[in-house]
Amino acid sequence: MSSSTDVLAVYRKEIKYLVTLPDRLYLLDALSQILTPDAYGGYNGYTVRSVYFDSIVNEDYCDKKEHKDQKKRVRLRVYDPDDKKAKFELKRKSFGRELKESVVITREDAIRILNRDYSALLNYDSDTARYGYDLMTTRLYRPVSLVEYDRRAFTHPNFNTRITMDNNLRYCDFCYDLFSHNLNFKSAMPKDETILEIKYDRFLFKQIQDVLSKCDLTRKPVSKFGSSRSLLKEFYY
Repeated sequence: MSSSTDVLAVYRKEIKYLVTLPDRLYLLDALSQILTPDAYGGYNGYTVRSVYFDSIVNEDYCDKKEHKDQKKRVRLRVYDPDDKKAKFELKRKSFGRELKESVVITREDAIRILNRDYSALLNYDSDTARYGYDLMTTRLYRPVSLVEYDRRAFTHPNFNTRITMDNNLRYCDFCYDLFSHNLNFKSAMPKDETILEIKYDRFLFKQIQDVLSKCDLTRKPVSKFGSSRSLLKEFYY
């Protein structure tokens, strides 16, 4: 068992909007003047790729479609198909607040998990990994969708503030190869639209509130998890 597991837990409020291209361009300029671009991607941003898992009866998808107050997501995430490590993440939402727990795992263990060998999670000295193992084995989880998008992110150390703008959302049907360079993506939303996510703890800076007030924040975005599950849409509607 690993004795130096890299684990991160973040608990904060999350709000999502769908913004137009003019608002996106405005936000990129305005936020860069009051916040810091994410150190990982810098000014030009970065790509995010995730494989989501769900139970054999699609309970996480059903909870989302039924707008349950408590929902969860289980996923593996990388930022480049050549990454030597991946993140195993549990994301739980309860009444508008979000708890995201991440465990950094090896590429080899990520491949084992994609192949439904969840015992790979027992290599890590982490309550999150142990919970993930118990959940995924007892509820018969399996990979259900692969999504990718382009992200620009801004942060501020106070109040755990993080704002992201994701566009060019795309997904694959029946392919969960997190590390492949040759994926046949389908578009999940128009390329001139952006998913704006505002995450913070306790209080959102007034400067940020002023910037956001100049945008049309009346539209709600598609779910990255839900939009990629095209086969279930017809069944549940």
